Amino acid sequence: MQITRSANGTDATDTHRAAAGRAAPPAATPAPERSHRELAELLERVNVVAVCESNDMRNVGDHWSAAGRTVQWVQRLGGTISLYEAASFQRLGKHSPLQGKLVVVGGSGLVGPGRFESCVESIFEQRPAAVALWGIGHNVQAGVHRDPTSGWRRRVLKDGVTRLWPEWLARADAVGVRDWDAGLPWVPCASAMLPVFDELRDIEPEHEFVVLNHYERGIDTAQARAAGRDFEHLTNNTEDLRGTLARLAAAKVVVSNSYHALYWALLLGRGAVAVEPNSTRFHGFRWPISYASQADWLIAVEHARPAPEALDQAREANLEFSERVLQIGRSLGLVHPREAVNPGLGVPVDPVPGA
Repeated sequence: MQITRSANGTDATDTHRAAAGRAAPPAATPAPERSHRELAELLERVNVVAVCESNDMRNVGDHWSAAGRTVQWVQRLGGTISLYEAASFQRLGKHSPLQGKLVVVGGSGLVGPGRFESCVESIFEQRPAAVALWGIGHNVQAGVHRDPTSGWRRRVLKDGVTRLWPEWLARADAVGVRDWDAGLPWVPCASAMLPVFDELRDIEPEHEFVVLNHYERGIDTAQARAAGRDFEHLTNNTEDLRGTLARLAAAKVVVSNSYHALYWALLLGRGAVAVEPNSTRFHGFRWPISYASQADWLIAVEHARPAPEALDQAREANLEFSERVLQIGRSLGLVHPREAVNPGLGVPVDPVPGA
């Protein structure tokens, strides 16, 4: 994990980059591409396929947003593949390993013009038995504009806030989006199911705030350091989920430009400050967060408030959706009626050795 500890202007690690407010260089290596043969062997023994955004570990939030990694029954009964791997099966036609399966897609911000949407749409063409969209979200960059005659489903989006939904969502058998009050059933990121949140919520905060920046976009901490504020500065470029959550829990407020860091802050009962939100994904939280620029986020920290009810509400929505998806699987004969399944159990998160 890339961490900077700041107190009275001193940095413990990666001083130059942290002082400039930039993310440290990527530490995790991309997952290798798997062949169709390897994927077919993985999926031939399962009736449930969990499709995640990516198998790369560059972004701890995207990695742990996958229902196949966070929901125990999906992990146990299914195989997890990436969006790109799922889309690559389309060229196999009637031999696609997704044919006849219960396909669970999500989470992460998959709704927006570009390759994510194209990959999700390709799944419907591969004749799965059913598709569940679990905790996916809107993700269109501010300033995006598409020609209404040839662009993104004839939609125009300029402000980075307005959320319009594509037609392909109607093809799914179950839909749960992480965006609140957006005209579709609300099911936030399934990472809320992880039991590690119960362990960490009661940690007594040591710091007023912690800064976590997306590894591709820095957060300027010069003012905070000049003021002698004591805080940790880390990035989302890590494999260590437990360590990341522990550091977020050790502060009263989380300052971030990462969607999942803000979401996890709320689940941990901490305040959240979004720095320069650049996408619709930052405007779909059910609970209040503060918004700030690079210049005034330190002021926003003073006004950030926790949402103690967030974890229970997120889990309740995920439990209901889990029960619905499980029932679909049973009705199709893809989950045995006598299979012992607790739809509300999350996956334990082990410490990363050497982290």
